[in-house]
Amino acid sequence: MKAILLIALISSYLNLPPNHAQNKKTSLGTVGKSVSVAQGEVARWAGNCLRCSLEKRAWSAVNGTCYYPVDMDMKPGSYTISRRTTGGKLETATLQVMLKACTQEDLKNFPKKEYINVSPQNQARAAKEAAVINPIISYKATVRPAVFDLPIGKPANPLPKGEGNFGACRTFDGQPRDRHTGQDYPVGMGEPALSAGNGRVLLAANHFYSGNSVYIDHGNGLISEYFHLKSYSVKPNQTVTKGQKIGLVGETGRVTGPHLHFGVRWHGACINPGFLLIDPSDIPQVK
Repeated sequence: MKAILLIALISSYLNLPPNHAQNKKTSLGTVGKSVSVAQGEVARWAGNCLRCSLEKRAWSAVNGTCYYPVDMDMKPGSYTISRRTTGGKLETATLQVMLKACTQEDLKNFPKKEYINVSPQNQARAAKEAAVINPIISYKATVRPAVFDLPIGKPANPLPKGEGNFGACRTFDGQPRDRHTGQDYPVGMGEPALSAGNGRVLLAANHFYSGNSVYIDHGNGLISEYFHLKSYSVKPNQTVTKGQKIGLVGETGRVTGPHLHFGVRWHGACINPGFLLIDPSDIPQVK
């Protein structure tokens, strides 16, 4: 009886109904940890981490920190994340994914008409190229150890402010197309494109939509992408170092002008690369 009266008094003091106070009776020391991020962003859980998981996917920590990349199309809602510490302790938390509004970008009077009314031959070419690319950028249960640290290196030096069009919903002359998977940077024609970190070149080829393209594996499931290059100077399986020149900025593929398209896939998630260019301490963390 005394316990019930005490709960009622606490409820009155906090302006809560008695049943709410009873539902929260386990709050002392047992409230779950959580972190909130928007679609296309990254969350982190720092402190002596060995192994990390998000739903049914799992991977190794990077320098003792668990990072949880959220795909730009991940359904908003609550997800369970976990980590295994160096001491063997298993901990769980809630990842709250918030909706990020899709910026509308309509490119009118697009100059390269072959990308507006795509011929059957080019459709077949693009499908063939996608069949090669998709396995490269997809989540894999087993990956090479990380050979990078955060923040990663800039893909150009100097790197101007991005166009802010990551994840944009695009139309070309009014015709809807897939969302934009990277961040565009207004780097001039012929300027060097640089590897964002140590790694191994997975693919360097000319593609219909992305033009001259380079994909680099940095370990731990992190893949960086460089599109629309004037030319590339690396080849598949070549080892590269952070800041190494891998090609020249151009305007090949479906573009309106020269720029550097820089994208990243981490454990299969398409995320805003800008989150990997900032100090890790600025990335939202589990608390």
